[in-house]
Amino acid sequence: MNLVFRELTVIGHMSRSTRRWALALALSFALGASAATARAGEEDDLQRQIETQRAGVSDIERLDELHAAGDEITLLKAWLDEAWALRAKHEYDQVREVLDRALAQAELIRQKISVSKLRAQADTREAALRETKRKIDQARKQLADTTVKKKALEGASK
Repeated sequence: MNLVFRELTVIGHMSRSTRRWALALALSFALGASAATARAGEEDDLQRQIETQRAGVSDIERLDELHAAGDEITLLKAWLDEAWALRAKHEYDQVREVLDRALAQAELIRQKISVSKLRAQADTREAALRETKRKIDQARKQLADTTVKKKALEGASK
């Protein structure tokens, strides 16, 4: 406590210009330290976003059972690698742009996968419909043949 009082006394004896200079120096040091901390926090945040999107790529690959979006997935991986390289170069604005592009690409891939699954489901149902129509036509023909035979037998028995 005695030391703090002595330092305050020393500051009290400084000239006005020296106090301003000391205050400016202390503020610039504090701002520099907070900017470095903010920059490090921003870098950590971008790194987390990139890693999260990379984890999402493996989920997307698992969803793409029909392999309908292979080229798009490759492009997405390349963009995430580009974002990682830009992050290492401390070009954070460009990293954000690439991450936004990657998010849009991931959404496009999910939609393309959904379309391919729905198309496969529609194709399966159309094939089942064609088979059912074929069976119905075959049954109608057999019914018509049976009706003709029945009439022929009835005519022969009279």
